Amino acid sequence: MSSVEYHYPVTGRKGTGGIFDRLPIQTLEKDHPYQFALFILAFTAIQQRSDAPQVIEEPAATFMEIASIHGKPYVEWAGDRNKDISADYSATDKKDTNPVPSRFGGYCNHGAVVFPTWHRPYVMLIEQSIGNIAEQLAHDIEANNLDENGVWIKAAKELRFPYWDWAGKDVPENGLPPVLYEEKVEIMAVGGKKQTVDNPLSFFSYVGGVPSDFSDEKDDSTGQVAYFSKWQRTYRHAYSTPDPEGSHIDLLQKTFKAGAKDLRRRVALLFTFNDDENSAIAWDDFSNHTAESKRDMDFVNRGSLEGVHDTVHTLLGGNGQMSYPDYAGFDPIFFLHHANVDRLLALWEWCYTEYWMQSGYEHDGEQYPWTQARGTYAQVYNEQLLPDGPLQPFRTEQGDYWTSSQARFLDEQGYPKYYSFPEFEGIKVDQAAMSSQERASARKRVQAYYDFDPQTKAKRVASHAWKHLPVPNKEDPAVPSDHTVIPHYRTFVVHVRLLEHAYNRSYSFQLHHKGNAHSSPQHVGTVTVFTRPDHSPCKACAVRREAGSVVRGMIPIPPELIDSIIKSNGGGESGVSFDQTLAHIKGEFVGRLVDVTGSELAGAEGGLETIQVPQHRAASRRVTPVEISLVSTAVAEHVEDKDRPVYLCDWQHHDGIFNGGWLATHRDSV
Repeated sequence: MSSVEYHYPVTGRKGTGGIFDRLPIQTLEKDHPYQFALFILAFTAIQQRSDAPQVIEEPAATFMEIASIHGKPYVEWAGDRNKDISADYSATDKKDTNPVPSRFGGYCNHGAVVFPTWHRPYVMLIEQSIGNIAEQLAHDIEANNLDENGVWIKAAKELRFPYWDWAGKDVPENGLPPVLYEEKVEIMAVGGKKQTVDNPLSFFSYVGGVPSDFSDEKDDSTGQVAYFSKWQRTYRHAYSTPDPEGSHIDLLQKTFKAGAKDLRRRVALLFTFNDDENSAIAWDDFSNHTAESKRDMDFVNRGSLEGVHDTVHTLLGGNGQMSYPDYAGFDPIFFLHHANVDRLLALWEWCYTEYWMQSGYEHDGEQYPWTQARGTYAQVYNEQLLPDGPLQPFRTEQGDYWTSSQARFLDEQGYPKYYSFPEFEGIKVDQAAMSSQERASARKRVQAYYDFDPQTKAKRVASHAWKHLPVPNKEDPAVPSDHTVIPHYRTFVVHVRLLEHAYNRSYSFQLHHKGNAHSSPQHVGTVTVFTRPDHSPCKACAVRREAGSVVRGMIPIPPELIDSIIKSNGGGESGVSFDQTLAHIKGEFVGRLVDVTGSELAGAEGGLETIQVPQHRAASRRVTPVEISLVSTAVAEHVEDKDRPVYLCDWQHHDGIFNGGWLATHRDSV
């Protein structure tokens, strides 16, 4: 309990003279040398590195304190000291530690409708901290170098926290830009000179030692260990040793490049919600990987922002902090990742202004609330989530907690946030669209940028080979009256439902294609369970399967891959049926459950003719996916306006892919 109340308000970059853009980190480094230099120096300062510039720091705004908010250590943030701790998490209180699964002791919201809104003031907090230090440094520089007046202070006021678009067009080929991992970086110095300094984006060294509640995560079968209790700094894809020399950058780059095309396709699908969806349910689908409003039979799935975010975490982390929610916030790349998540939120809410969480959702005439099932440091188990509910521990200047309603929107109708993003495909997120037509046209451009363009793709595939694919006719009620269906064309996705606590740690489902006469073997996509280990007294018990939530996701199948499968199996020949094509598609897939290092936990062969896995070698029901099924949808385009986005209709569920069962390839799967 705190003896005094103390609140450090999150105001962002208020008082800097306007709204300025968060820039891509590559653009900041290349085209804005003064801003970039101040960003690096200020980030170094809040990390409290030994060679950091000497500045006056707000204790609550140090990197160690900010990073601690997300997960461990499970303690009260220095910026929100409160006398009343009646609802707060306690590591010695059985009501928090004994439930199965146990209550989460960090502040962050995952698996809930407030996932995007909670992280918005969180990124604003580090933006505010770095910006305040940057202004101090800029004033000092100009005070001691009169010939540089008007340069550094202006740069400091315009500085906003940068982002990295991990789904950008260049990422499949280039992976991470060097500025995100090289341990030295060149910056602008006084007098137009350059100097090389330590790069605070590459890793963070804990201040005051490793927090006492950090614990190692060990795989007894492989001997792989994440030495969180011993590592004095953050790592990405670390070697399994208490004292690695550094992050395994080659493995990081290889892993991220392999998953980048899938990330692009999944981001694109986030912008394919139709205009006539239920507002609250559309927000639920988009915002989080649990999708509380979904029922078991619901299979229409465009993925979620949180779901894509989850995969980025494990691609970046491997055997390192980013793969574990409790420790992820300590890796500096976390905030560049979340700045991009926030950018995607800004684009989505600009496109879909009417879709919002509301106070809950309706199903079969009954009203249901949104909840935070696992609780947080400040929220009890199954606490109701409301648009005007508190986003602890972030307070406004007035002393109240930020709310999701306040976190919405970056334009003039929103609560002041003092940042924007560069124009993207005609969208400037701090300027509201003038019409629904403008929003719709922009949405189509975003889809195409991230590689969803069925009108173009349909022209490239062999239409004669696809002619047996069924689509609804114009009179079908699923097709809007002002649309027409693209003939003989369907979009295919794999619908995934995974158990959150199957392996008591983060893991992923990977979909692979075996290869055929027209296509090489390839990794198709990934759905990730980004979760913390549960160390409740009932560790590893079967109850966890029933008590834990189900994580939903989707993997778009590239139309080029579908085309190769159809061609390789006699597509276009007389007598080939749609059911046969569905069987061929399933038969060319392989499924893998893997841990954060990529080590296989269980595997499955797709297809109707797959030999059943013997019972003595089968993976336990405790860990096998709830569902991996094939789904498809027809695509309709506007009759007159080809600039409007397509309308997805006639969703069909084509049953499971891996009916032969899952082979246990790791003892944790038995």
